[in-house]
Amino acid sequence: MIYLLKNTAAQLLYLTLKEGELLLANSYTHYLLELTNEQTLQKLYAIPTKIAENDRYTTIQIGTNANTPTAASLLINYPARFSYIVYGQNSSTNLDPTAATVEGVIEKGYLIVEDITTPRFTEPNLTIDNDITYNG
Repeated sequence: MIYLLKNTAAQLLYLTLKEGELLLANSYTHYLLELTNEQTLQKLYAIPTKIAENDRYTTIQIGTNANTPTAASLLINYPARFSYIVYGQNSSTNLDPTAATVEGVIEKGYLIVEDITTPRFTEPNLTIDNDITYNG
């Protein structure tokens, strides 16, 4: 499960997108992110910014504070659950998953956009006793 904060710029996602080159047998230069709101079925598309990539994982950046999908940002100012699909593509401006520049689906999953005022967890306040040392 992936978590993002609503109305927040430049958030990092760590996904296993490099495996897509092996699955598709084609190379691609960019990614296309499709988000589907699970309640309203509204689809949002963005081209995330690739920050780093190696054989194990890819770091991409996406914002939820502006409606500029070709600049890696979507306006999501409400908490919601989305399903996501990441496509490999050879275009820096295409937002259509059926276009000829799209090579195919790389990864699918679920993403939750949270309200920043609601923490996902709270850190427990633990008291740890000192170790007992015996002589003898």
